[in-house]
Amino acid sequence: MQSKNILVINQYFSPDLASTGQYAAEICHGLARNGKKVRVITAQPCYSRESPEAPLQEEDDGLSITRIPMGRLRGRENLITRIAGYLYFLIKARREASRLSKKHRIDLVITFHNPPFVGLLGAFLKRKKQIPFVYILYDINPDALLSSGWKIPSVLVWFWERLNKKMLTQASKVVVLSERMKESLKQKKGVEKDKIEIIPPWGRPELVEIKGNVSVRQELGLGEDELLLLYAGNMGVIHPLEVIIEAARELIDLPLKILFVGDGTQRQSLEEQVTREKIKNVLFLPYQPEDRFVELLGAADCCFVTLRKSLDNLSLPSRAFTFLSAGKPIIALMEKETDLSQLITDNQCGWVVEGKEQLTALIKRLFQEREEILNFGLNARQVYMKHYRKEKIIKKYIEVVDNCLNSEKAILGEKSSA
Repeated sequence: MQSKNILVINQYFSPDLASTGQYAAEICHGLARNGKKVRVITAQPCYSRESPEAPLQEEDDGLSITRIPMGRLRGRENLITRIAGYLYFLIKARREASRLSKKHRIDLVITFHNPPFVGLLGAFLKRKKQIPFVYILYDINPDALLSSGWKIPSVLVWFWERLNKKMLTQASKVVVLSERMKESLKQKKGVEKDKIEIIPPWGRPELVEIKGNVSVRQELGLGEDELLLLYAGNMGVIHPLEVIIEAARELIDLPLKILFVGDGTQRQSLEEQVTREKIKNVLFLPYQPEDRFVELLGAADCCFVTLRKSLDNLSLPSRAFTFLSAGKPIIALMEKETDLSQLITDNQCGWVVEGKEQLTALIKRLFQEREEILNFGLNARQVYMKHYRKEKIIKKYIEVVDNCLNSEKAILGEKSSA
């Protein structure tokens, strides 16, 4: 049987630092191991200015990767640079997709959501060449941006929604992370429920063998009885990180360290606040190489996962699943009704708090409840191993791809015989 040719398009892709790019790479490798021929159009690493270099053309374990050079359009800290990078990638990726679709038979197109309109390339190939299109959507925008406080002119919101409609209408399947995201697409975007598939994330990286790391705690100057709380990932507008800083200020006299690892639009202002107010129990590090991140995670007692109000139906913090895989209890700073909050409380693998007062009270209590931290960590790993292992989740993506290929083949066959 001739292998199926899959074209995958996303601005971010391993070894870039963006979590979407890391997920995209592992899904592609899973498809390749399943016998698919996978061609990838992506950008040279550009999620941050510190993103690692990668070759423009690469053959990697069954993947054929084409990377578009981004020049100075690297990083997300400057909004103009980010938007210019989005537009540049879309133009170049469209040309490359047209070239590849002429040179090779393409049986299926998959796009993620970076940049926000990359699904237009999948919609274009679906409409022009009748190639089935799977749209993997980890954030729903502009809704998430608007809900987190971004001021976007109404005309741009209208235009964005028109483009969303084109992408969602042309998609053969739309993959989202949670039940609430599915409901949002149904209620707000008018997407047919049978078109939407729910596939949760897995731990990225997946750390089922991680152990405590005493040497890293010593490097960070932590005493034996000191609590280390870790926030790792994007410091963007959808995360209420200022609440953590405010709680740290209230707890300045306790043996506590809060470590932020990552980058994003909020990082500079948070660091300036910590310096200005002399909050000595908060540390910042940029994105770390994976082995160093694993060491820091092993040293942590608990991990933060955050999401602003009214965003649970538009996004899901995927980093939570890395923490679950590592057996680290989660402090979820978000509304109690979210999908992730319910997962945490139902399985007793962490705590859900809303606001500075609840967070401050919880941290104070944890100094007296060290046994609870250990027990919740064991529960975290157990629920992860049962439901969210990478091999289980990638099988679900393969099923979606195979079902989509078979369904579209049947539909096109009916049309050709009509």
